[in-house]
Amino acid sequence: MKEENTMYIIKNGRIHIGNGTVLEHGDILIRGTKIEKVAENIEIQDAEVIDASGKEVFPGFIDPHSAIGAMGIPSRVVDTDETYQPITAELNIKYSIDPDEVNEQEFYKSGITTIGCAPRNYNIFGGQVAAFKTAPQKMAMRLVKEHAALKGSVEAGVKHVYGGRKQAPMTRMGILQMFQNAIGDARRAEEKSNDQKVICEVFDQKTMPVFVAAETKGEMDSLLHILKEEQVEKVIVDGFCFGDCVEEMKAQNVGLILGNVNAMSQIKKHDMKMEKLVELAENGNLVAFTNTCSGNSEGREVFIWSAIEAYRAGVDAEKVVEMMTLSPAKMLGIANRIGTIEEGKDADISIFSGHPVTTYAAKVERSIVNGEVIV
Repeated sequence: MKEENTMYIIKNGRIHIGNGTVLEHGDILIRGTKIEKVAENIEIQDAEVIDASGKEVFPGFIDPHSAIGAMGIPSRVVDTDETYQPITAELNIKYSIDPDEVNEQEFYKSGITTIGCAPRNYNIFGGQVAAFKTAPQKMAMRLVKEHAALKGSVEAGVKHVYGGRKQAPMTRMGILQMFQNAIGDARRAEEKSNDQKVICEVFDQKTMPVFVAAETKGEMDSLLHILKEEQVEKVIVDGFCFGDCVEEMKAQNVGLILGNVNAMSQIKKHDMKMEKLVELAENGNLVAFTNTCSGNSEGREVFIWSAIEAYRAGVDAEKVVEMMTLSPAKMLGIANRIGTIEEGKDADISIFSGHPVTTYAAKVERSIVNGEVIV
């Protein structure tokens, strides 16, 4: 366990703040669990020195939408899909998180220090996302925020679950109508169910954003039409056809958590227009990456592979870093704690041998989570 007043100084690293700024030669002072100072030539007695000369230093990466943590690996008994009915908005995934499962994945060895654990894509409103750290520490230290987002889905997985039972919704038409009805019915109900209370809190009181899985152009177009007049913060998960919907996404300022583009050749399958990420970034839309595809999570490496695909498509390397750090922190409402290397924030820091967005050869040499050196 990290001692409260233990101090580290990361010396002489090339520091990527996470907001587009890069300090070519800087130091970071960590005291306890927090970043105390970021400057050149910090000298403090009794501080352990971590030499980052010639290394690239980043905020811990954030995967804002991961199924790992409640998938039941290796038993495959999934604890995130309460599919007795398609509207289960009140459910809190915090109660399904298995820290041992997260520990086994060793996300921090790829620089990922926080994940947003989310229900999968089989309910129209499936429950609430929780953000927590990936290092093997006590859960009190790991939980960053519960009620971080409401998870929804209009993907085909919904009709596959309920259609197999001859239960609505059995078609895309039914999914989208039920999604729209769930919002309207919640507003009109005089005595609201727990699910309806959550839906109203999200869409009317804006207590948290809504993350909705939509994969194809048809799903995305229909979802954007339904949400057009809603003022809630909107984020599309997977969104493989974002390039075909980019103008409406820009108009509504809709965020994108881009699913694992390398799973089953999604780029080819959807004729993805990865270069359109540049337009979203320039417009100010929040963009992030996840290791999931259609609600199922892959290995930790694919998170960085998707980031590399964005860089190859023309997104500036530091903007890609922002998509891996500050943007997902904003989506989850935790940018006050993590997402950038700044004084007062959690000491979640990854030191790479090279820039992981520009070269596959970059390796994590040090991973620090809550001020504790894990690797």
